[in-house]
Amino acid sequence: MKNNLVETVASDRARKTFYPTPEPLAEKLLGDIDWHMIGSILEPSAGKGDLARYCAGRMFYRSYHYPARDEHDWRKAIEGADIDCIEIDMALRATLDGTHFRVVHDDFLTYETQKRYDLIVMNPPFDVGAAHLLKALELMERGGMIRCILNAETIRNPFTEQRRELIKRLNAYGAQIEYVSGAFAQAERRTDVDAALIRVDIPVVKLDSTIMDDMRKAPTYKAQRVPNEYREIVQYDEIERWVSAYNFESACGIRLIEEYQAMREALQSDPGQDVSHTILELNLSKYSSGDSRGHEASINEYLRDTRMKYWQILFYQPVITDKLTHNLQNELWDNVKRLADYEFSAHNIISLIIKMNQKVIKGIEDTIVEMFDDWTRKDWHKDSPNVHYFNGWKTNNSFRVGKKVILPFYGAYSDWSGRFRSNNVEAKFRDIEKVFDFLDNGRTCWAGDVRAAFAKAEEEQNTRSIDTKYFTVTFYKKGTAHFVFKSMDLLEKFNMFACQRKGWLPPTYGKKHYKDMTDEEKAVVDSFQGETKYAEVMARPNYFLNTGTNQMMMLGPGV
Repeated sequence: MKNNLVETVASDRARKTFYPTPEPLAEKLLGDIDWHMIGSILEPSAGKGDLARYCAGRMFYRSYHYPARDEHDWRKAIEGADIDCIEIDMALRATLDGTHFRVVHDDFLTYETQKRYDLIVMNPPFDVGAAHLLKALELMERGGMIRCILNAETIRNPFTEQRRELIKRLNAYGAQIEYVSGAFAQAERRTDVDAALIRVDIPVVKLDSTIMDDMRKAPTYKAQRVPNEYREIVQYDEIERWVSAYNFESACGIRLIEEYQAMREALQSDPGQDVSHTILELNLSKYSSGDSRGHEASINEYLRDTRMKYWQILFYQPVITDKLTHNLQNELWDNVKRLADYEFSAHNIISLIIKMNQKVIKGIEDTIVEMFDDWTRKDWHKDSPNVHYFNGWKTNNSFRVGKKVILPFYGAYSDWSGRFRSNNVEAKFRDIEKVFDFLDNGRTCWAGDVRAAFAKAEEEQNTRSIDTKYFTVTFYKKGTAHFVFKSMDLLEKFNMFACQRKGWLPPTYGKKHYKDMTDEEKAVVDSFQGETKYAEVMARPNYFLNTGTNQMMMLGPGV
């Protein structure tokens, strides 16, 4: 609740000081940029992305030699440009996401990264413009360009220590300041405030090799901490350990690249000759770059590959993969390259976990219904015991799954040897088990292990009544598997969930006691399970009427 209140207050303040940048002002601010020299861009306080969109358009024109003309061109421009956006307002972050901009953080003043930007372009809230521009100067201290729109009073009236410090630093960098009257007079959100256009070009720091003097010194970086409000989602030590490991590895790699860049001139293979190669080169691994020969390392490419490595480490954690069905795991891995552009930070890890929880819950709820439909298909077996019919709500074509289910399970036996092969069925069986983990909500304790149970069956070639967490299962060479539920309560819950989603149970099911139901409602309950079983459902709502919806994906040891 506290975090939501803080973010709401921040969002309200951001909206009050949100003045979208009109295109003529963006052109005036950025007209001197040589876009061929720009690779990576940051827009803090991005709003709905006006400046980022302008930059993406210029980068697109640089590559294709014609302006973006339609939605397809603009999407190509936005996704093709290396532009990171930061925005504190929740609604504006959603707008940026919807237009395919990469939102890497929420509050610019707390943003920490080792990525190097060629250009920071910004129109920060006027009342905190000094703080935001000072932060931008800090990020660009190693070199790069800043283009910033400020309330002119920030420069003209330096009545605070912060404003005086800003002017001191702008003077030191030889910044250009241009005052513009009426800059927002015809804007989407109008104001008569004069604007100051700030142009700062910070020379790239010349690297000197200090490898002999500093080789015993460890790289330094700023540690990240998990906010208190997320204690229930993630374990402090685990996220901090991953982020610290990422920061340490990144800092080591950056130090190595910087040393190489500083020494490269001395490493030319033929001093005094016009050659473009050296005997000693520092290349990215072919395994990370995807190039069979590898290629020369740059800091941003190195960081991207390192981020990808740590996102992959995150996805290999059993606490995540154990909760995902096979399809959701594939979808997650399909997106890993996109995540390589996002800082491996506590903020982004937590955001991903929250989104994954929502997807897991929705995905498994849909899978329950799909599995119910699969298990109740009439054509599986001529005399299938799977289906038991009942008179449902407003329909006579309703059914439920019985205690024993016969399913096709092709591939359990090798076509060549005729032997049972556990690895041919384990993945499909684990997806079934995850559905019932969700329904069971952690209540069933089972000391066994399905992989060990299947491995024993393969070793002994005895596939009858294999004991698993929720079933005993028997595989037959004709291509079927017989599942027998061990818990009738869990079977009841499975049937209830699917039948409710299909609308076969009264809308008041689980909300009214039997005696308070109408005759029509009672008739459906009688046909589905009977008054006695329904009374048990109402007496144990925490089991029968709750699923894994309230479970959070936890990250940390022992969870």
